[in-house]
Amino acid sequence: MKREFLLETVRGQTRLAVVEDGALCELYYERPGSEKLSGNLYLGRVQNILPGMNAAFVDIGQEKNAFLHAGDIPVDPGEAQELANRMKDARIERMIRPGQELLVQVIKEPGGTKGCRITRDVTVPGRMTVLLPSVSYAGVSRKITDPAERERLLGIANALAGDTGMGVIVRTAAEGVDAEALRADYRAACELWKTIDQKARHAKAPKLIHSDGSLALRVVRDMLDETAESVQVDDGALYEEVRRYASMLAPGLESRILCYTGQTPLFDVYRVDAQADKRMGRHVWLKSGGSLVVDETEAMTVIDVNTGKFVGAKSFDETVFKLNCEAAREIARLLRLRDIGGIIIIDFIDMERAEHREALLALLRELMAGDRNRTNVVGFTGLGLVEMTRKKVRRPITKQLMHICSDCGGRGVVPSYETTARRIVRELWVRKRQGSEGMLLVEAVEPVVGWLCTIGAPDGMQVYACASTALPESEYTILPVGESDLPAGSKLLK
Repeated sequence: MKREFLLETVRGQTRLAVVEDGALCELYYERPGSEKLSGNLYLGRVQNILPGMNAAFVDIGQEKNAFLHAGDIPVDPGEAQELANRMKDARIERMIRPGQELLVQVIKEPGGTKGCRITRDVTVPGRMTVLLPSVSYAGVSRKITDPAERERLLGIANALAGDTGMGVIVRTAAEGVDAEALRADYRAACELWKTIDQKARHAKAPKLIHSDGSLALRVVRDMLDETAESVQVDDGALYEEVRRYASMLAPGLESRILCYTGQTPLFDVYRVDAQADKRMGRHVWLKSGGSLVVDETEAMTVIDVNTGKFVGAKSFDETVFKLNCEAAREIARLLRLRDIGGIIIIDFIDMERAEHREALLALLRELMAGDRNRTNVVGFTGLGLVEMTRKKVRRPITKQLMHICSDCGGRGVVPSYETTARRIVRELWVRKRQGSEGMLLVEAVEPVVGWLCTIGAPDGMQVYACASTALPESEYTILPVGESDLPAGSKLLK
């Protein structure tokens, strides 16, 4: 698989696209005032304790207070069961107090009406290791599957942690790397932690203590590895920044950082925006003619698979299975591109054969194995729906780039023209019951005026209706008016 990273910067906005075999798979934005928060370390002040939720709200200097649960405390996996027994009856009000200052880390971006989710169990990531300052634990990334390599890396990790009282997790990028390089990466993380700890001791809450870094840093630290063909950057200054990070963190891969100087914009060469636009809507078409309907709700994301124009060429079972497999590939790509997290329910087209269902689940698990976010394909429910989960880290990209429609309020629908017209007629009826007299003028969109002419006004009322192009479809005005003030085109409701 050919994997490329594209970095573009225009007037303060930096975008990162991850392209695999020419297909856009991930897209990240960084804008002034809306930088990534997850991973940042803050010195926060406890605002209030919620015993009923066993949690607290902490002011970290953001628009909304952050949420800290009693369970988000340092846990040493080596003592997990003993700690669980000790903490079974632990109450948040016994652990922290209002006004107390805490060093916390954002683990989930704010979204909707909620603020950040934070933890006191902070981590300091390097390129090949992650320092765990609050627990003494050594571990290896689950994505490293070779038993011998896992054993070798675990031995190095145990030696690094030693008796320092701090822990370490070896990241996927450490596979095949010698011990000295890992020690250097771990020492750098330890030095950074000392700086963070010292800064936190002398700061006053609420205050940002350490930022997890820009897109330029994260693409080198977290994404660049031997499988990446190139990182193409279309801006000279940004190119120098990325090269500098690569020379420090991944000197062996520095040659893969390329400065793009073509006349056609880099994102246009790879059709990044065109690919993204096709996959940001509610309906996403498949190449075969089938389609997906994606509904992102507060509780979960629901995806429906439709046959559309796809009729197949063989048996019905084979046709359905082939379409479901195509849909699974597109869904795996959509989840990464739109960064959808939480509970995900997929309504594939019903399959009669058990082997087809098992093969589809196996394919979906294989596709999601390449996702950097933790995923879990649970399986088919009793109703034949596939349920899975994907770790939430940031808001879905549709929530970042789009705002709620002022007409429909995010529901996707507005009252029909007849419904709006009948609401108007009822309001006129209420005014009559309350003793309203005199001539009234209703202004609404043309189709609503048409329905008003069909329905008519309550008996005994003199009401005119006039079409307006300035009002949204579901809004209207009812105002008293004199006969000489009637707008041209006004119609008397009979």
